[in-house]
Amino acid sequence: MAKTEKLRRKDLIQPDQFISTTDILIAYFSKHKTIATSIVISLIVVVFFGLWFKSNQNKKSLSMESLYFKLEQTILVNDNNKIKKMKILLDQFSEGAQKQRAFLLLAGEYFNKGSYDKAIEYYQNILDKSSSPLNQQLANVGIAYSFEGQKDYKNAINAYKKTIKYPFEYPLFDVYVGLARCYELNNEKNEALLILREMQTRFSNNLKIDSVNNKINKLSL
Repeated sequence: MAKTEKLRRKDLIQPDQFISTTDILIAYFSKHKTIATSIVISLIVVVFFGLWFKSNQNKKSLSMESLYFKLEQTILVNDNNKIKKMKILLDQFSEGAQKQRAFLLLAGEYFNKGSYDKAIEYYQNILDKSSSPLNQQLANVGIAYSFEGQKDYKNAINAYKKTIKYPFEYPLFDVYVGLARCYELNNEKNEALLILREMQTRFSNNLKIDSVNNKINKLSL
Protein backbone atom coordinates (compact mmCIF):
# COMPACT_ATOMS: atom_id res chain seq x y z
CA MET A 1 0.00 0.00 0.00
CA ALA A 2 1.41 3.39 -1.01
CA LYS A 3 2.42 5.71 1.77
CA THR A 4 0.77 9.13 1.97
CA GLU A 5 3.25 11.88 2.78
CA LYS A 6 2.17 13.82 5.80
CA LEU A 7 1.98 17.61 5.33
CA ARG A 8 3.53 19.79 7.96
CA ARG A 9 2.20 23.16 9.16
CA LYS A 10 5.23 25.07 7.85
CA ASP A 11 4.67 23.58 4.38
CA LEU A 12 1.16 24.95 4.33
CA ILE A 13 2.17 28.53 5.11
CA GLN A 14 5.09 28.82 2.66
CA PRO A 15 4.49 31.43 -0.10
CA ASP A 16 3.55 30.24 -3.55
CA GLN A 17 6.75 30.05 -5.61
CA PHE A 18 4.84 31.32 -8.64
CA ILE A 19 3.58 34.50 -6.98
CA SER A 20 4.03 37.48 -9.33
CA THR A 21 6.13 40.58 -8.74
CA THR A 22 2.96 42.66 -8.86
CA ASP A 23 1.45 40.61 -6.04
CA ILE A 24 4.60 41.10 -3.99
CA LEU A 25 4.50 44.87 -4.53
CA ILE A 26 0.81 45.03 -3.66
CA ALA A 27 1.44 43.10 -0.50
CA TYR A 28 4.40 45.31 0.41
CA PHE A 29 2.53 48.57 -0.16
CA SER A 30 -0.46 47.24 1.77
CA LYS A 31 1.78 46.90 4.79
CA HIS A 32 3.56 50.21 4.18
CA LYS A 33 0.79 52.57 3.14
CA THR A 34 2.57 55.70 4.36
CA ILE A 35 5.68 55.00 2.28
CA ALA A 36 3.58 54.07 -0.74
CA THR A 37 1.56 57.27 -0.50
CA SER A 38 4.73 59.36 -0.22
CA ILE A 39 6.24 57.70 -3.29
CA VAL A 40 3.09 58.22 -5.37
CA ILE A 41 2.81 61.86 -4.32
CA SER A 42 6.50 62.43 -5.10
CA LEU A 43 6.10 60.93 -8.57
CA ILE A 44 3.06 63.10 -9.26
CA VAL A 45 4.95 66.22 -8.11
CA VAL A 46 7.94 65.36 -10.32
CA VAL A 47 5.74 64.78 -13.37
CA PHE A 48 3.78 67.99 -12.90
CA PHE A 49 6.94 69.99 -12.22
CA GLY A 50 8.48 68.63 -15.43
CA LEU A 51 5.40 69.60 -17.43
CA TRP A 52 5.31 73.05 -15.83
CA PHE A 53 9.01 73.62 -16.47
CA LYS A 54 8.69 72.60 -20.13
CA SER A 55 5.67 74.85 -20.59
CA ASN A 56 7.46 77.74 -18.90
CA GLN A 57 10.53 77.29 -21.12
CA ASN A 58 8.36 77.27 -24.23
CA LYS A 59 6.64 80.48 -23.15
CA LYS A 60 9.99 82.09 -22.39
CA SER A 61 11.38 81.06 -25.77
CA LEU A 62 8.35 82.46 -27.59
CA SER A 63 8.64 85.69 -25.63
CA MET A 64 12.32 86.05 -26.58
CA GLU A 65 11.58 85.33 -30.24
CA SER A 66 8.88 88.00 -30.19
CA LEU A 67 11.37 90.45 -28.70
CA TYR A 68 13.94 89.51 -31.34
CA PHE A 69 11.36 90.18 -34.05
CA LYS A 70 10.80 93.67 -32.61
CA LEU A 71 14.55 94.22 -32.73
CA GLU A 72 14.65 93.24 -36.40
CA GLN A 73 11.78 95.62 -37.15
CA THR A 74 13.61 98.44 -35.37
CA ILE A 75 16.57 98.02 -37.73
CA LEU A 76 14.33 98.55 -40.75
CA VAL A 77 13.13 101.94 -39.52
CA ASN A 78 15.13 105.00 -40.55
CA ASP A 79 15.48 106.58 -37.13
CA ASN A 80 18.30 108.58 -35.58
CA ASN A 81 17.55 106.92 -32.24
CA LYS A 82 17.64 103.44 -33.71
CA ILE A 83 20.60 102.19 -31.68
CA LYS A 84 19.18 103.61 -28.46
CA LYS A 85 15.91 101.77 -29.06
CA MET A 86 17.78 98.58 -29.90
CA LYS A 87 19.73 98.76 -26.65
CA ILE A 88 16.50 99.19 -24.68
CA LEU A 89 15.15 96.05 -26.30
CA LEU A 90 18.43 94.21 -25.75
CA ASP A 91 18.21 94.85 -22.00
CA GLN A 92 14.91 92.96 -21.93
CA PHE A 93 16.44 89.71 -23.20
CA SER A 94 17.19 86.84 -20.87
CA GLU A 95 20.55 85.14 -21.22
CA GLY A 96 20.47 82.64 -24.04
CA ALA A 97 20.68 82.10 -27.77
CA GLN A 98 18.26 84.89 -28.66
CA LYS A 99 20.25 87.44 -26.70
CA GLN A 100 23.45 86.50 -28.50
CA ARG A 101 21.69 86.88 -31.84
CA ALA A 102 20.47 90.27 -30.63
CA PHE A 103 24.06 91.23 -29.82
CA LEU A 104 24.99 90.35 -33.41
CA LEU A 105 22.29 92.66 -34.74
CA LEU A 106 23.36 95.54 -32.54
CA ALA A 107 27.04 95.02 -33.35
CA GLY A 108 26.16 95.02 -37.04
CA GLU A 109 24.26 98.27 -36.66
CA TYR A 110 27.22 99.90 -34.92
CA PHE A 111 29.40 98.71 -37.81
CA ASN A 112 27.02 100.18 -40.38
CA LYS A 113 27.14 103.49 -38.52
CA GLY A 114 30.95 103.46 -38.60
CA SER A 115 31.21 103.03 -34.82
CA TYR A 116 33.84 100.33 -35.16
CA ASP A 117 35.01 100.37 -31.53
CA LYS A 118 31.48 99.70 -30.27
CA ALA A 119 30.97 97.05 -32.94
CA ILE A 120 34.12 95.26 -31.80
CA GLU A 121 32.97 95.52 -28.17
CA TYR A 122 29.67 93.80 -28.92
CA TYR A 123 31.24 91.20 -31.19
CA GLN A 124 33.75 90.43 -28.44
CA ASN A 125 30.89 89.92 -26.01
CA ILE A 126 29.59 87.19 -28.30
CA LEU A 127 33.00 85.52 -28.43
CA ASP A 128 33.16 85.57 -24.64
CA LYS A 129 29.65 84.32 -23.91
CA SER A 130 28.18 82.44 -26.86
CA SER A 131 28.59 78.68 -27.10
CA SER A 132 27.40 78.67 -30.71
CA PRO A 133 30.29 78.08 -33.17
CA LEU A 134 28.34 79.89 -35.90
CA ASN A 135 27.77 82.95 -33.70
CA GLN A 136 31.45 82.98 -32.85
CA GLN A 137 32.39 82.83 -36.52
CA LEU A 138 30.02 85.68 -37.34
CA ALA A 139 31.58 87.66 -34.50
CA ASN A 140 35.11 86.96 -35.75
CA VAL A 141 34.18 88.12 -39.24
CA GLY A 142 32.51 91.21 -37.78
CA ILE A 143 35.64 92.01 -35.80
CA ALA A 144 37.78 91.58 -38.91
CA TYR A 145 35.56 93.93 -40.91
CA SER A 146 35.57 96.44 -38.05
CA PHE A 147 39.37 96.48 -37.78
CA GLU A 148 39.56 96.83 -41.53
CA GLY A 149 37.14 99.76 -41.29
CA GLN A 150 39.55 101.35 -38.81
CA LYS A 151 42.41 100.67 -41.24
CA ASP A 152 43.97 98.49 -38.55
CA TYR A 153 44.98 95.89 -41.09
CA LYS A 154 47.27 93.90 -38.81
CA ASN A 155 44.46 93.08 -36.38
CA ALA A 156 42.05 92.55 -39.25
CA ILE A 157 44.44 89.97 -40.73
CA ASN A 158 44.58 88.15 -37.39
CA ALA A 159 40.79 88.10 -37.14
CA TYR A 160 40.41 86.78 -40.69
CA LYS A 161 42.99 84.08 -39.98
CA LYS A 162 41.13 83.06 -36.84
CA THR A 163 37.95 82.64 -38.84
CA ILE A 164 39.75 80.46 -41.38
CA LYS A 165 41.36 78.38 -38.65
CA TYR A 166 38.00 77.58 -37.03
CA PRO A 167 35.61 77.68 -39.99
CA PHE A 168 32.72 75.61 -38.60
CA GLU A 169 30.30 75.82 -41.56
CA TYR A 170 30.88 79.46 -42.43
CA PRO A 171 31.51 80.11 -46.16
CA LEU A 172 35.13 81.17 -46.42
CA PHE A 173 35.49 82.58 -49.93
CA ASP A 174 34.80 86.18 -48.88
CA VAL A 175 36.91 85.71 -45.76
CA TYR A 176 39.90 84.79 -47.94
CA VAL A 177 39.15 87.79 -50.15
CA GLY A 178 39.17 90.03 -47.09
CA LEU A 179 42.43 88.51 -45.87
CA ALA A 180 44.13 89.05 -49.24
CA ARG A 181 42.76 92.59 -49.40
CA CYS A 182 44.15 93.45 -45.96
CA TYR A 183 47.56 92.04 -46.86
CA GLU A 184 47.57 94.20 -49.96
CA LEU A 185 46.46 97.31 -48.05
CA ASN A 186 49.15 96.59 -45.46
CA ASN A 187 51.74 96.63 -48.27
CA GLU A 188 52.33 92.88 -48.05
CA LYS A 189 51.80 92.07 -51.71
CA ASN A 190 53.56 88.70 -51.61
CA GLU A 191 51.36 87.50 -48.77
CA ALA A 192 48.30 88.68 -50.66
CA LEU A 193 49.41 86.70 -53.71
CA LEU A 194 49.93 83.57 -51.61
CA ILE A 195 46.38 83.80 -50.29
CA LEU A 196 44.94 84.41 -53.75
CA ARG A 197 46.81 81.44 -55.22
CA GLU A 198 45.57 79.27 -52.39
CA MET A 199 42.08 80.41 -53.33
CA GLN A 200 42.61 79.26 -56.92
CA THR A 201 43.03 75.72 -55.63
CA ARG A 202 40.56 75.77 -52.79
CA PHE A 203 37.73 77.56 -54.58
CA SER A 204 38.33 76.49 -58.17
CA ASN A 205 34.61 75.84 -58.71
CA ASN A 206 33.42 79.06 -57.12
CA LEU A 207 31.43 81.32 -59.44
CA LYS A 208 33.58 84.30 -58.42
CA ILE A 209 36.94 82.64 -59.05
CA ASP A 210 37.55 84.84 -62.12
CA SER A 211 37.81 87.88 -59.86
CA VAL A 212 40.59 86.08 -57.98
CA ASN A 213 42.44 85.30 -61.22
CA ASN A 214 42.15 88.92 -62.31
CA LYS A 215 43.48 90.14 -58.98
CA ILE A 216 46.47 87.82 -59.22
CA ASN A 217 47.26 89.17 -62.68
CA LYS A 218 47.14 92.76 -61.41
CA LEU A 219 49.33 92.10 -58.38
CA SER A 220 51.82 90.13 -60.47
CA LEU A 221 52.61 93.07 -62.76
